[in-house]
Amino acid sequence: MAQLTVGLDLGHESIKRVRLRSSFRNVEIVDFTCIPIPIDERPYLARLADALAQLKEGQPTDLLATALPGDEVSIRLVTLPFSDRKRIEQTIGFELESQVPFALDEVVYDYLPAGSAPDGGSRLLVALCQTERLGNWLSTLAETNMDPHLIGPESLAYSSLVESLPPVADDASVAVLDIGKQLSSLCITGPKGVEFARTLSGGGQDITNQLAEAFKVDLVKAEQGKLRGAFIESKGVTASSPEEVMISDAIRRSTSTLLRELRQTISAHCSLAGRPVAKIWLCGGGATIANFDHYLSDELNVEVERITTEHFELPGLDKLTETENSPCNWVKALGLALQAHQGGRRGWLNLRKGPFAFKGDFEAIRGKVLHVAIALLILVFLTVGYATTRYLSLSSTNKSMDNRMKEITQAILGKPYADLEVAIQIMKEKISPEADSLPRVSAPEILRKIHERIPEKTNLRIKDLNISPKRIQLSGFTDSFESVEKIKANLEKYNCFKEIQTGQTQKTVDGSEVEFRFTIVFGC
Repeated sequence: MAQLTVGLDLGHESIKRVRLRSSFRNVEIVDFTCIPIPIDERPYLARLADALAQLKEGQPTDLLATALPGDEVSIRLVTLPFSDRKRIEQTIGFELESQVPFALDEVVYDYLPAGSAPDGGSRLLVALCQTERLGNWLSTLAETNMDPHLIGPESLAYSSLVESLPPVADDASVAVLDIGKQLSSLCITGPKGVEFARTLSGGGQDITNQLAEAFKVDLVKAEQGKLRGAFIESKGVTASSPEEVMISDAIRRSTSTLLRELRQTISAHCSLAGRPVAKIWLCGGGATIANFDHYLSDELNVEVERITTEHFELPGLDKLTETENSPCNWVKALGLALQAHQGGRRGWLNLRKGPFAFKGDFEAIRGKVLHVAIALLILVFLTVGYATTRYLSLSSTNKSMDNRMKEITQAILGKPYADLEVAIQIMKEKISPEADSLPRVSAPEILRKIHERIPEKTNLRIKDLNISPKRIQLSGFTDSFESVEKIKANLEKYNCFKEIQTGQTQKTVDGSEVEFRFTIVFGC
């Protein structure tokens, strides 16, 4: 059954939503919506709520993923000297508590593996947010009936995009850089998933401020000019007019801090992962600056390419092209929608933990458990009913067979028997040679055989000897328990003695002899 998965980008100036229709094998873009956030003196969350209220309500089964700005979520790279998952669970909290100025009960955190340490330990990417701040965001979303399954740092919204972009190399690291309004996000992925993520200082607002200062205009006109014709020079592309030179210089000054942090981050990643970043995919509002990708490529000595719809092979891409060149960028919203489609299993840190755990999951699980419990109860009743019916049927059949058995044995043997084995044994005795009136071995012969099998140098004093056609009772006295065993072992060598059962064996009152008793089954 197809399901709608939603990616909601909570931007600084607008919210963007991408909806996907997801099935087991196919993903299709349903629509893309961009709604401006009102600009007034109210706090951001109040203005955000007004914009969210303009979105049409989704279906109850929609899976929603959204992300918090980089200044709301702290991302840290933690190294532990072991990689056992259970030990990590037990240790990660104490490690974080020593690094952050908050108690653990004041934050919500999640972690994911980000590679192996040289000493055999593990590197973990950890995201944490203050409980109060996360609660404020979720309350704002709840006011418009939105309850995201996934909520985490915006820098990880792009980890799901990398596998949909054209591949670079099997063992290469690839980065996605989003130039936002006030902050920028960098996500670096490798062959095994996310390796590094960071929020960087600087964004499109710094460029607007520099343009306003350079051209002596207000911020509104500077922003309009940036959107209309921002340009920056690179080694292969130069400005064609004095105005473009001024624009390029202003952009160069405004992005100097961003470039410095990019170099530091890429260098740190190279030292940890042991390989450089092979390519940077560029997105965000700042990516619309003409020639900005070539400028970054020259400065960072890394291939940089702007993300466009041509890089994806998804049905419904035409839904995104209508606003591709406007400030309403769809890349982050698409990445979040893909995260929702994948259930957050591909490089995502989900802060819906503890008191903020997604209640819909519990309700769904509770409903499933109820259904399973009812099914198991029905199965138990059916099993008990089948077993009872089977028992009654077999009991009736068994009773009928016993009655028939008694009738047959009464007719043949003159006495009813319910046990088939007993009846067969009696019939065998009646027709076997042992049932003849004259035995084949006489009593004196039996006595001689017993005498021949008494071990030498063994003192034996017979107390009683009773010989019958089927049983021989032998009791006596000897010098030790060991002699009793020797006598028994020698008697067992005679093939007519089918079985020798040892009765009570004990010392005499004065302790000088051992009294024993044998019961011998005679078979000749």
